[in-house]
Amino acid sequence: MNKRALVVGLGMLCGSWLAGTLALAAEGPAKVRVGLARACITPKESLWLAGYAGRRQPSQGVLDDLYVQALAIEDAGGRRALLLAVDLCSLRTPSVNQVCRQIAERTGLGRAQILVNLSHTHSGPAVDLMDGGFYPIPPDGRRKLEAYAQKVKSQLVDLAVAAIGDLKPAKLDFGVGRATFFENRRRLDADGRYRGMGPNPQNHADRDVPVLRIRTPEGKVRAVVFGAACHNVTLGGNSYKISADYAGAARKHVEDHLPGAQAMFVTGCGADANPSPRSTADQEEWVTRHGDSLGAEVLKVMAGPMRPVTGPVSTQFAFVDLSLQEVASREELEKRRHGSLAYQAGLMLAALDRGEKLPTKYAAPISVWQLGHSLTLVGLPEETVSEYVPLLKRALGGEGLWTAGYCNDVSGYLPTVKILGEGGYECRGLFGPALGWFAPQAQKEVIQAVCRLATQAGRKLPPVRPVKVEPVGWWRFEPAGLLADASGRGHALAANHGAAAGAEPAPVGESKGSAAFDGTSHFEGGKLDLPNAKKAGLTLAAWVKPSKAAPSGVQMIVCKWANTAEDDHFALSLNDGKPGIAVADGLRGEHGLIGKTVLAADRWHFVAGTWDAVSRQYRLYVDGRPDPSVGYQGGSGINPASGATLRIGAEAVPGYERHFHGLMDEVLVLDAALDEEAVGRLARGDLPCPCRPGQEQSAEPKPE
Repeated sequence: MNKRALVVGLGMLCGSWLAGTLALAAEGPAKVRVGLARACITPKESLWLAGYAGRRQPSQGVLDDLYVQALAIEDAGGRRALLLAVDLCSLRTPSVNQVCRQIAERTGLGRAQILVNLSHTHSGPAVDLMDGGFYPIPPDGRRKLEAYAQKVKSQLVDLAVAAIGDLKPAKLDFGVGRATFFENRRRLDADGRYRGMGPNPQNHADRDVPVLRIRTPEGKVRAVVFGAACHNVTLGGNSYKISADYAGAARKHVEDHLPGAQAMFVTGCGADANPSPRSTADQEEWVTRHGDSLGAEVLKVMAGPMRPVTGPVSTQFAFVDLSLQEVASREELEKRRHGSLAYQAGLMLAALDRGEKLPTKYAAPISVWQLGHSLTLVGLPEETVSEYVPLLKRALGGEGLWTAGYCNDVSGYLPTVKILGEGGYECRGLFGPALGWFAPQAQKEVIQAVCRLATQAGRKLPPVRPVKVEPVGWWRFEPAGLLADASGRGHALAANHGAAAGAEPAPVGESKGSAAFDGTSHFEGGKLDLPNAKKAGLTLAAWVKPSKAAPSGVQMIVCKWANTAEDDHFALSLNDGKPGIAVADGLRGEHGLIGKTVLAADRWHFVAGTWDAVSRQYRLYVDGRPDPSVGYQGGSGINPASGATLRIGAEAVPGYERHFHGLMDEVLVLDAALDEEAVGRLARGDLPCPCRPGQEQSAEPKPE
């Protein structure tokens, strides 16, 4: 066999940073004080409920109570922060500003020190949702709702005063669990476009369950603040009972197991996630079951190791201008008066009829709190989609980061660029008093604003450093042997001298030989250590020349895949000619991401896939350019216990061989998620790699 260099390299993307170390500062006894207050806001009369447009009558009975809660934190220097949790579907900026002004008058707290979070229950009164004709509420029903809304706002002010008056010495601890009672709700077609609402386990959902425990100096649990990124919609639109939904059931579960403690729910970025299952026949039972599931996970986190939260409190707040789509004409709005955008289009047309000019910016209220040395709480407004969580983990670092949605204002949906590209329900934008659909650049504006506020609050952002590829091992073809740590399987593993005769020049860095695969052969074995993958991620790459005669289906390029959840590890593949990547956590099946770019047959292509361990984001690249597809891992990390062996050119599991057809060169496994620039440089040969002529560290094969 002619000489051929086949590399399994190991690289590092320097600069992975654990945001704010969670080690205890040497501060001695805890000097933090915490105050609590709570009030029941279950209406005593029948009121119109929010959340479902199809409702045509007011509430009919009560399943469980609604609450407003307040938690005040004061550090050793007297700096304070106030969290208000409200069991309502919506509160808009004017109402929140009114509450904050009155709290400031009675307590001296500034706007940056107050964060309001809505549980977004769809079984609570329709506060701040009476305009725009969303519900056919009669005049008497409106008067009742207005009186109720004013009472709730007054109660929030009273609670703020009470919580500050209740300040007592406390110890704070933070931990994160994992939620399983919901799924992403955006169903996509084969082209990645939105096709309706329904459970989609292949799409991203934020499964973090952040838990903040408040104890007395003696160690008794006094309160627990926890969150989940899921719509509070277990009760469907056919139910007219008042309820806090699964959030209320989870609070009850925690409090039942911690007598005397107060449980407080904070909604995460769950605009594109629903409880699953949601059965209309026994939906009230599912409220309890989903709540118990979440409550049990909170208690599980508290039973394990948690990190102390110590140090100063710093709060930042800003109204950030987010770009809205510019509407070209009235005719464009008329065309959009159908489907999920119809309601907003109608409101915008009505505004034009009144002679108003449609806005191009929306002032979004964003909060960032730094609690001690170990916890950053980000409060994003609107019904925030789940992708903002991994985006902010990548920007800020994932350790000690809690991202909540539905904060300070809930007037519509805040999508990402990916969601806008797919279209559908979560692209509806704002539905009053501000109007408009968010533009793609709004995502960047949100991330930049949060980074700025987080820096001002005292969080150190991950440093940006040059990409460095540091191989720790590689294997080479030799005339007398295939690989030092891997053996060839199959009868057609003949070496091929570069590209086939008459074809285009060989790819950058192609060595004297290219491994040939005819659909019955592969390489198997090899020792592979990925010490940094858990923190930094993976990059899988190879030069491939698919055969025109290749059958359709999945063809593995490089993998440790066993087709069983407990042994799956990672895979780079072609799927009907499209690149795909998957990284498994060893706990659940992983669908991974399949790109949209179809590789031309009988031509060389540089294919790469990346998995970011912090954000869980997948990206694919062909010939150094990014594929349009972006995806997120369904699991929660990389499987360190995989027993699968490394395979190149096939999955080679009985019944799932998935052999590659064609030529292959320079197979790389790097334990870092390279960015777009680095992948492009790797494809062009700009990044050092030991498999390339003149860049070898040794001419000898790696010893076993």
